[in-house]
Amino acid sequence: MKKLFLLAILAIMSACNPSSEKKVTMQLAISDSNPNREKLVGKWLQPIAGQQKEQQGFELRENGTVISMNIHTLQYDRWNVSEDTLYLSYHTEGVKLISKGIDTLLIKELDDSELILSPIGANVSDTESYHKEN
Repeated sequence: MKKLFLLAILAIMSACNPSSEKKVTMQLAISDSNPNREKLVGKWLQPIAGQQKEQQGFELRENGTVISMNIHTLQYDRWNVSEDTLYLSYHTEGVKLISKGIDTLLIKELDDSELILSPIGANVSDTESYHKEN
């Protein structure tokens, strides 16, 4: 609850000073003390359906940026984690309908080598499994 209140205050303050908006976002991503944050940093991959030899996924970087890996139309931009929820902001490229948004994913399992995510609002059985590449 305190985190939500802090985010609301920071959003109001940055609205008064548009040039500080990017700095506030960067500080929030880096200063998050969530214990899952350190475990999440790295490359997370999964087989592409129907092309088991090919992998796709994303690389979460310490500075809050994220890189799409072998996903050509969906480009991830930034990431953050709050308790058991992973947020991935994205934009699309190379498609007729260009969009921007934030994927909100529940972290079902996380250890040094495996990440299981479920989109918020999806069926409980709808999960995506990733393995960490070193």
